[in-house]
Amino acid sequence: MPRPKSDTRARILHSARTLLRRQGYHGTGLAQIIELSGAPRGSVYFLFPGGKEEIAVAAVAGWAEELDALLAKTRAASPDARSWIATLAGHFAADLRSSGFTEGLPVTTVTLDSVPASPALTTACRSAYERWLQTMTEGLTAYAVPDARTLALLLLTALEGAAVLCRAYGSTAPLDDTAARLLTLLPR
Repeated sequence: MPRPKSDTRARILHSARTLLRRQGYHGTGLAQIIELSGAPRGSVYFLFPGGKEEIAVAAVAGWAEELDALLAKTRAASPDARSWIATLAGHFAADLRSSGFTEGLPVTTVTLDSVPASPALTTACRSAYERWLQTMTEGLTAYAVPDARTLALLLLTALEGAAVLCRAYGSTAPLDDTAARLLTLLPR
């Protein structure tokens, strides 16, 4: 009789994602990840022989996939580029509010805290941003927005930077104001 599939890997990654968003890479200890996940220490080392860095790389890859799926889902439900970007900004604002401004955008804290010191995390973060930039560029192109790649880069950096300010201010006002201004750059 086959053994039931364990959710230990998923619990470890979920715990790491929560802690990394709150505390960054260097502020998060492997012992914290293990404690929050409830996973046996031996399982962590078995599943992630590269330790905390391997867990963080897997977390970043998961975020890249998750946000890319959100970009695609919200784009499919949006009649135009303005609606799409407004929906994304609203999602980011809701996410910040629901965490009480303790959790930033997923890859930001890891990037600020560990790049370029960790080549593995540098590659993972760069890959995540490139993936999102590509998806945003494709979306803007599909909406017939001129200079889509440059505008996608502006949107990504502005929304990400505004989210950092939201944490500092404990308010979504920086994101709300930034999103409102960005929407004026998009065709009606």
